[in-house]
Amino acid sequence: MRSLKSHLNFVLAIACFFLLNACHLKDRKKAKNNKTVENQYVSKINLSNIKVGYCSPSLNAPYYMVLSEEIKKNVESYGMKFISADGQDDIAKQITAVEDLVASGVNVLIINPIDPLATVAAVNTAVKAGIPVFTIDSGIDPTAEITSGVQADNSGNGFLIGEWMAGKVGNQNVNAAIISGKQGNPVGQMKRMGFVQGFTETQLRTIGYSNLKIVSQGWGNWTNNGGLKAMEDILVAHPEVNVLFAENDAMAMGALKAIKEAGKAGKILIAGVDGQKEADQLIQSGEMGASALNSPGVMSKILLETVVRYLNGEKNSNKNKLTPAVLITKENVAQYYDPKALF
Repeated sequence: MRSLKSHLNFVLAIACFFLLNACHLKDRKKAKNNKTVENQYVSKINLSNIKVGYCSPSLNAPYYMVLSEEIKKNVESYGMKFISADGQDDIAKQITAVEDLVASGVNVLIINPIDPLATVAAVNTAVKAGIPVFTIDSGIDPTAEITSGVQADNSGNGFLIGEWMAGKVGNQNVNAAIISGKQGNPVGQMKRMGFVQGFTETQLRTIGYSNLKIVSQGWGNWTNNGGLKAMEDILVAHPEVNVLFAENDAMAMGALKAIKEAGKAGKILIAGVDGQKEADQLIQSGEMGASALNSPGVMSKILLETVVRYLNGEKNSNKNKLTPAVLITKENVAQYYDPKALF
């Protein structure tokens, strides 16, 4: 009798084991299907009827493509619907795209403005239609009635790059080149002004003077090919260049190709901005000197939490949120390199 009772208890224990595992498996599948983001703010209201429209400046650069994907992922993680439009690197087309998103009935509008002034009228029209507007990556003129916006600390990142480069060159003669993204873009302007300030301030503090000489500036339109072409032109006109600051990693990597083809590998100190994983690999190998963190994932997560808090009735959002400035060099790149990252 005791043997039969023990057998039944064993069977019951096994059955409970499999039942509990089945429940855990179901919970894991449910969590996976809900596409939740780690440490995500929990909405107190149902957002399944909310449509979020996002207008990118273009999709011609890896950063913009990944930023759009990260925004989509975060929107959908809250159960909202995502609609996107491409500004196609043309301010008139971006304004039309914003108008189309408004006409489609979005409840929230997110925009990465090509031009901080030219997009104001379209943004304010959306606000008057009862649609809260949020900016990401690039800022907008204060006359735009946005609810909030998130950017990288572009000036801070530029400053850290300049500070690091000045420390590397010491008191040797500096013939620097800058490869910028697009004329009139305020993000690029903040990065290069931060770079100049960081470089100059560091030299004044450490050697008592600054010998920073910017001999050339090229325009790379934020792309690898643009950086390649700009650097080819710079090296023809100024073969004495020994320092290069590119306003994003894509252009820096394109410039590196031109530098290698010119037989100048290792002779020019190179830095970019963004912390793109391919650039991190080049920093690890010593082919690039440094980058600065401008994570589309971090930025998107912060912005969508801001959007959802607003939809939950929290109306006191800071209009200008910045992600932290972070310098990435060979000494700390392992902390930031993720081979599985989208960017």
